[in-house]
Amino acid sequence: MSIVVQNTLLYDKVVLPWLPKERDAIIYEVACGPGIFLHWLKRHGYTNTMGSDSSDVQIILAKAGGLAVTLADAIEDLRSYPSGSFDCLVGLDFYEHLPKEMLLDFLYEAERVLRSGGRLILRGPNGDSPLLGRALYNDITHYWALTTTAFNAVLMMSGFTHTEFKDDTLACIQKQRWLRVPLAWMAQQILRTLLRLATREHIKCLSSSLFLCAWK
Repeated sequence: MSIVVQNTLLYDKVVLPWLPKERDAIIYEVACGPGIFLHWLKRHGYTNTMGSDSSDVQIILAKAGGLAVTLADAIEDLRSYPSGSFDCLVGLDFYEHLPKEMLLDFLYEAERVLRSGGRLILRGPNGDSPLLGRALYNDITHYWALTTTAFNAVLMMSGFTHTEFKDDTLACIQKQRWLRVPLAWMAQQILRTLLRLATREHIKCLSSSLFLCAWK
């Protein structure tokens, strides 16, 4: 299965329930790449979407697909918008590429440009997972990862009110879901129990990457 198809299915199962219900909601994707997620939004009826990326090659591809995108640094581009400009911000496989100071700048800007009740959706390496290395070290441009505890802290510091986290393991299973999903779920429960007995750590998300949604 191609990465594009797999990501599309992940978005259907994990991201869609977090998105605004109104199809005219203003949604901005940082580091949008060639526009895979923005195209997915269009297929689901969202009509007011935009994005930015610092790679001119990626922006050329995205514009060729008819998307409203800008060649820009994500943080600098957000600074050009007035407060309360967006209903939703999305950053997929983005935060791990930012030094710590830049991540904090991004979160403060994200909170500022979101409307009341708006949400920030991110995906990145899962600092809680014993499989973290699979996501963190598969790209030499990755700086670091955060645990759910650390994410909750920095998001609250940035002004967000509450956050949800999702393990993407079960959503990644596409073939023979009727069998593999319950087996994977049981395996996760056993592993969580063993880890808690061995370390006293309660790990909710075991996948090497995780999704989160933070509300303003």
